[in-house]
Amino acid sequence: MTDSGNYQLRDYRIDEAELACDIRGISGLEARNAFIDRLARPSQWAGHYRHLALTFNEILVGDIQLRHCPETMPPGAAHIGIDVEETYRGKGAGTQALRLAWEWAKANGFHRVEGSTDESNIAMQKAFEKAGWHFEGRQKKLFMSDGIGHDYLSYAITI
Repeated sequence: MTDSGNYQLRDYRIDEAELACDIRGISGLEARNAFIDRLARPSQWAGHYRHLALTFNEILVGDIQLRHCPETMPPGAAHIGIDVEETYRGKGAGTQALRLAWEWAKANGFHRVEGSTDESNIAMQKAFEKAGWHFEGRQKKLFMSDGIGHDYLSYAITI
């Protein structure tokens, strides 16, 4: 468990799986079941994913996804994804999640974690900066939505 004030990062408990799906916005039955199966093995990687629970005063408020695909990433590097429950957004949860995930990653042999956010997500950009991550560049039209390309901004933190 990694601790930062009232925020903690820890393995999931199986009774938190449904709430984790809600926080992630996973609604389809097949997708929910697949995600719940991933959480059924706490303390383990499920494929190239490792999920950690972000809590505030012991209440689940977010899901941290660390991704490491050995075919596309060098050893010791990971990509992060963060989902925070809506009522905790804008209250420092994203910044704390980034800080705690980096501490966890270093303690588990990683030397680099990278992440990105849509250029319109100012709150996440500020969270990366407050957590001490460094801007690395712009990914042009990384995602397409209704035929419109969305640029993403890349950040990373390293030893």
